[in-house]
Amino acid sequence: MEQDKVNCPKGTREGHLGDKILAVMGSPGSGKTTTAVKLAAALAKQKKNVIVVFCDPFTPVMPVMLPPDAIHDTSLGELLTAPGLTQANILNACVPVPDSEYISLLGYKGGEGLMQYPKITRDKAVELFVSLRYLADYIILDCAAVFEADPASFVGIGIADKVLRLGTANLKGISYFQSHNPMLADSRFNKERFQTAIGCLKAGQDWEAVSGQYGGVDRVLPYVAELEQQDNERRLFQPLQAQESAPYSVEISRIVGELFGLQTAAMGKEKRTKEKAAGPSVSPQAAKPGRAKGGLKLPFSRNRGEF
Repeated sequence: MEQDKVNCPKGTREGHLGDKILAVMGSPGSGKTTTAVKLAAALAKQKKNVIVVFCDPFTPVMPVMLPPDAIHDTSLGELLTAPGLTQANILNACVPVPDSEYISLLGYKGGEGLMQYPKITRDKAVELFVSLRYLADYIILDCAAVFEADPASFVGIGIADKVLRLGTANLKGISYFQSHNPMLADSRFNKERFQTAIGCLKAGQDWEAVSGQYGGVDRVLPYVAELEQQDNERRLFQPLQAQESAPYSVEISRIVGELFGLQTAAMGKEKRTKEKAAGPSVSPQAAKPGRAKGGLKLPFSRNRGEF
């Protein structure tokens, strides 16, 4: 594939190199991949070039992100184990998103895993992410839930300018969050870069109680049936249309504004939709009640929540 066939060169590459890389991490089922894709789509609406890197080698998502007839003959594993890594190699490995001029994808091929490649070194992962800074306006890393077992995810979380940490409003999500906190307390991760969000919040789940277990949250992303349908139909890069999806779109716009400093169209409509939108709207002041004392507790009232 020739370089001019890749989606990346459409925008400005020479711009400012700070706050370009966002790592999206979190527990299984918290909506990491969906959030990464919707953030990329929101940036693309601003005519910003975005490369989404699906780091997870345990459950490759590239085959289900693209239409069944899309050609995907390159692999993130090949890049991370190649003897020489060049910007041309990276661009050639990027897979354009159909119907988008600004989004390209990197990831593992279907049926692949870490065992098919030589050991991936930290230096090679660092080299890849540093090179990516110069190839697009923004880089979004969709990290593996078991990030400590995936070198790319582990390095990506450490090297990213911002980290969005997603959790779920159930006991499994809280257990995952608490078990990984000691590892993320290492100074290499610089927790000041982190924002915490509850993802896939369903009706009846008490986000405020869960926020206490998480030590406070910055954002709440509600469960939206339309998102699940888009995922099943491989249409996640398409905009949400249903009225009940508006609260989710507003939260995505807020994240883009806060993490990347970009104003989106949805943010301009926020005042008009806020009163009509169903679901919680979280302010940092209301969402940070302080860390809950004690160990793992049942954060739901009787007959509330889904487990």
